[in-house]
Amino acid sequence: MLKRLRKIFKVHSIQTTMIISFMLLISIIVLFISMISYYNTIQDIEDMSINYTLRLLKEINFSIDSYISNMKNTGQVVVENKDVTSLMSFYSAHSGKSLTKAEKSQLEQLKVRVATHMNTVANTRNDITNIAVISKKGDIVLSDSGKKVNPYSEYNISDWYLKPLSYKDNIIVSPSHVQNLVENEYKWVISISKAILDPKTGDVTGVMVIDLNYKYIENICVNAQIGKNGYIYLIDNDKNIIYHPQQQLVYSGIKTELIDQMLKMDSIQTYLNNGSKDKIYTKNYSSLTGWSAIGVVNTNELIKNKRSIINFYVFLAGIAIIFASLIAIIISKAITRPVKMLENTMHKVEEGDFSIQSEIKLNNEIGHLSKTFNVMISKIKLLMATAVSIEEEKRRNEIKALQAQINPHFLYNTLDTIIWMSADGKNEEVVEVTSALAKLFRTSISEGDNLVPLGVEIENIQSYLTIQKMRYKDKLSYNVEIPDVLLKLKTPKLILQPIVENAVYHGIKMSPTGGEIHISAAASQKGLTITVEDSGVGMSSEQVAQIFTADSHDHDGMGIGVINVNNRIKLCFGKEYGLFYRSEEGKGTRVDILIPIIEDGEESNG
Repeated sequence: MLKRLRKIFKVHSIQTTMIISFMLLISIIVLFISMISYYNTIQDIEDMSINYTLRLLKEINFSIDSYISNMKNTGQVVVENKDVTSLMSFYSAHSGKSLTKAEKSQLEQLKVRVATHMNTVANTRNDITNIAVISKKGDIVLSDSGKKVNPYSEYNISDWYLKPLSYKDNIIVSPSHVQNLVENEYKWVISISKAILDPKTGDVTGVMVIDLNYKYIENICVNAQIGKNGYIYLIDNDKNIIYHPQQQLVYSGIKTELIDQMLKMDSIQTYLNNGSKDKIYTKNYSSLTGWSAIGVVNTNELIKNKRSIINFYVFLAGIAIIFASLIAIIISKAITRPVKMLENTMHKVEEGDFSIQSEIKLNNEIGHLSKTFNVMISKIKLLMATAVSIEEEKRRNEIKALQAQINPHFLYNTLDTIIWMSADGKNEEVVEVTSALAKLFRTSISEGDNLVPLGVEIENIQSYLTIQKMRYKDKLSYNVEIPDVLLKLKTPKLILQPIVENAVYHGIKMSPTGGEIHISAAASQKGLTITVEDSGVGMSSEQVAQIFTADSHDHDGMGIGVINVNNRIKLCFGKEYGLFYRSEEGKGTRVDILIPIIEDGEESNG
């Protein structure tokens, strides 16, 4: 856990890590508790709202049940009226028959009495828009004799008309609809209908319908508002909307409600909108009407001071985090103070001071670590002295071994040249070559410092090139351009001879037209660069890449000297120094020898 924290926050201090760990731990706990508390607060308020809505819906259903019961009783008064039953029986008995003058008079009297009775009932309440009786044969009598029946009315396919014919003992309450029974009137109403029975036979002779403008129901629902944007609507078991505050929008399809989900809900179940989670639906069912009152609550209105509650919990969390941070700082400082002291001691050892000792004297893990550290430093100091001595001796031996490999190699190639010249009878040239060879070996096999002035190295390579010039005549030419100021700088012995030897044997010799060797030097911030260039046959990029691989060289051993020179330089001065090759087939090869600038009188690490 601590490693992850350090990686995430990019800190390397135990104290900082401890502070951050304490802060994170306390923050997580506080935020968790705050979230739980906030959630419980919201839940309590939601529960209170749900309970309030349920009570409100029960009261609404109770009021509606009472209202519908009264209206059913009113309807029962109409269907049980003697004139109504007589009129319907008359229509049934004389359907399709021609009426006598007396029968016509009797019918008109009945219609007047029925209309008067229904008008009297309708006038008892201002929410009744119309009362009508309809015989099975389609004869219609309205409560208002001044109104006419709509000849295009499709009442015969309406539920309020068809259901009473099938369920003669039931009073049918229809959902809200546009009633078109009266000519030129198209009002939104709720219809209460009941079958009219023949008192003698019990057969259905007609249907009575009372149209209510549902103002009373609307007033009940409107007066029971739940919040600023909450509302209540009524549905029946057939998915019909009895009442909705936005009735026209619902019927036009602009607004939709979760009717199917509402019908599946229990009476006391609540349903959260699956989409935005911004509404709570509460349902109460009336067994009398078969209607369900649905309350829709906007959750955003449940807590008007939600922001202040959030601010309170944020403030509480901030105080807890600040308090925890102060405690964490105090505790972490007390714990990490001896660790800091030990760390400072270790830094001094890291800088090379192995004489220092830890002064921590505690009887705990840090104290034990301090004692172990002191013992370790003493042992490291002894081991380092031994290791330095061994390493110095090893490096000197390696350099000497590499130097020893070059001497016989160079001698073999030079003697080969003398033998070739002697076989041709060139005695004077043999004397000159032997003299130059002696001069070379006086330097190469001399004891003393591994470093010599660059001027001595240039003088030796000129002697070597003199020998090769005598062998190859006009096929080989060379020139040396070294500033005098650089000739006094020091360089390892015999680093040029193997490079120049490779230029002669693998560059110039292989070229049909011969070539030239150019030797130069320059000083820069990187060090002293000695450059050997030839205009021979050159090498491919693959050959250059394998120049320091021993297995890649020919069996004549010409590559051994190059590898040894490169290894000697790196052993003496470091891996950033050595030989650097650039070559192109047909255009020649360039070798840069990079060594540090060593003034006369300075000692090298080798």
